[in-house]
Order: sequence, then C-alpha cells, then structure tokens
Amino acid sequence: MIDLQSTVTLATLPKKVGIFDSGIGGLSILNKLVNAPVSEFVYIADTAYLPYGTKSRKVLIERGRVVTQTLLSYGIDTIVIACHTSSANCLEALKKEFPDVTFIDMLLPTLYQAQAITRNNKVGVIATEATIASQAHKKLAAMHIPGVTLFDQACPLLVPLIESFSSTYEEKIKALNEYLTPLITHNIDTLILGCTHYAFLEKEIRALAPDIALVSASSCIEQIQPPHTKGTITIVTSGCQNYSDSILHFLADKERTITFKKF
Repeated sequence: MIDLQSTVTLATLPKKVGIFDSGIGGLSILNKLVNAPVSEFVYIADTAYLPYGTKSRKVLIERGRVVTQTLLSYGIDTIVIACHTSSANCLEALKKEFPDVTFIDMLLPTLYQAQAITRNNKVGVIATEATIASQAHKKLAAMHIPGVTLFDQACPLLVPLIESFSSTYEEKIKALNEYLTPLITHNIDTLILGCTHYAFLEKEIRALAPDIALVSASSCIEQIQPPHTKGTITIVTSGCQNYSDSILHFLADKERTITFKKF
C-alpha cells in the first residue's frame, strides 16, 4: 500500500477523492490512484492559472482556497494536492482554514523515498521557481532526513514544454541538460522530480542521467489490483479553452466514465 502522508493509504481512501493541479501534472498521480477502491474522482486542472510555478505565494494560497471550496461542493473532504508548488506554498494555510479536510501532499513522501535509496546522501531536486523559492524541500529535509544533503534547481521551461503538444524531444533534452548539469556536478545519485508534471519526462531524464535514481510522487504509489467496478472521473477546469484533448492525451485509463466541467 502507498503511504503518501504516513497516515493515508490507498486502502483507507474514502469513496470520493479530489485531486488538483494547475494542469496535466497531477494526472501522473491520478493515473496511479485510479486502482484504489474509490467510486468517484474529481480532478481539478486550474488552467486559468497555469503554470502555478510562476505565481506568488499569495496567489497560490488564494487558488488553493478556491479549488478546495470547489471540491467541497462535490461532497469531497479528502484532497490530494498533486502539485509540489501548492504543497510547498499553501498546504499549511489550507489545513488551518479547512480543518475538517484531509489534505495529502507530495513533499514528504518523495523525501523519504530519496533517503531510502540514496547511497551517498547527495540528492538533487528539480522543481518550479515557486517551489525552489519556498525552500520547502530543504526545510523538510533538515527536520526529517537530516543526514541527506539536497541540491536544488529551478526549471521554469519544463512545465510549458510538457503542456505544449508542439514541443519536440530535442527541445526537452536541451532544457533538461541545462538544468541537470549543475546537479550532476555535485555528484548526486538520486533526483527528486519536484513537480508532478516532470513524471512525464522520465524517459528524457533517464537518457541524460541513466545512473541517477529518480523519485517522483507517482513512483511513491505502489500498484494494487484494480477494483472490479471502476469509478467515475470528473474533470473540472477553470480556463476558457477546451482542455479535454490535453487531459485525454495524458490520462492512462480512458475506459471509465469521464465527465468534463468548468468552474
């Protein structure tokens, strides 16, 4: 079973679960969670504010509040913050404002997994500008995995490249090479993908750094047998554009009943 937050496992998830991100990144989490015995998932892609990584902490907290209120309107009280930027900047504020909601974040699980697999205690973190600026990974590492040294790198180009259907493999490799080179010089042996979008770049990252172990929030989720009856998925977006093509491109399980809505 997964232990995303030391207390919540797939087996103990409620029948309705909310998940949110600014775009398609959180689908890397949903693609693993769909095997849980959950009857309904509501996934919010807050595309009007995509990407979260360039937004201020004030904006991120306000969007977290709006998204949480929207998920509450669907009768959901367990929310997976499938975004490291939101986890780093607004998790504590949301917990205080919505004490009856169970929030599952992305930060600690990846740090614990990195600690478990690193051999030299040198771990890299790639993430959005807002996540790196928050220093959340380093603060949590100092408290929970003090023997591990973190080296971090902001990667502002990656989310736009992943979200764009027109970006090429070569463009992704060029950007990744720029971001990974400084970390590799620190002799890291483990790399945390500190943005859920980055799970969709694992092939390219492994091509550039084949000897470095990769840790992502989605890799922290242990596969289980799918339930006999598959639950529904409601996709809710905030932007004015039609985002269904992007969702369906990255959504692994398209056999479920999928409904698209706006908020």
